[in-house]
Amino acid sequence: MTSQEALESVARGMVAAGVYKNEEAAIKAMAIEQIERKITTYRQQVQSFERKYQQPLDEYSRGLQGKATMGDEEEWMDWKSAVVMLEAWRKALQEVLASAA
Repeated sequence: MTSQEALESVARGMVAAGVYKNEEAAIKAMAIEQIERKITTYRQQVQSFERKYQQPLDEYSRGLQGKATMGDEEEWMDWKSAVVMLEAWRKALQEVLASAA
């Protein structure tokens, strides 16, 4: 079974159970729910770094220039990755919501 077939099968089951009116609504709702979970996860990571360093990433980055240790660089990469992924998932949510309209 392909991943598309599996997704459609799950959606059919949710429609049959009366949770959604059709397969398209079920798939879009599942996608939105998953995207919102990702946004929450990455937002929490970014907020954790901001609390730890009491500043946003761009200020932290400027403070590291020319004096970053390996540990600083690893933290920066983790933080930067979380910021990038948060923005990517936010854009994905906008796209899904726009296509659902």
